[in-house]
Amino acid sequence: MPIPYELRHSIQDATAIGTRPTTLDPTTGDLTLINNCAVRPERAEELLDFLARSTVETIRYVPGFISANLHVNSDRTQVVNYAQWKSSKATTTARENPKVAALMREQLQIADSFMPVPYELRNSVAAADSLIFRSR
Repeated sequence: MPIPYELRHSIQDATAIGTRPTTLDPTTGDLTLINNCAVRPERAEELLDFLARSTVETIRYVPGFISANLHVNSDRTQVVNYAQWKSSKATTTARENPKVAALMREQLQIADSFMPVPYELRNSVAAADSLIFRSR
């Protein structure tokens, strides 16, 4: 049975802060990076705070970053960072950035593990009353 996740933070790139929510549009060719972090329940808030602060202070300024949305599951053992980037190359370049690499090491001081997996958005279907369907 799927475990529900609660959205805790939504962060956009530095130029978009306060101007728009995360947009799911498969025609843009953006890369979705889903980072699943295993964490002890008593450290879930610490991890969420660290990820939010790191994203606001550093990641949102990295070229190619679009947005990040942080979620925690109901038993607080998983934190998911749903991040959008302009391309796979942008994520590779970001990982090579010394500041980003240091943040990833620091993240592992809080989380037990994390697994970033890149995805390509293929379809986005909104509720029937919004009449939006986008497909690539």
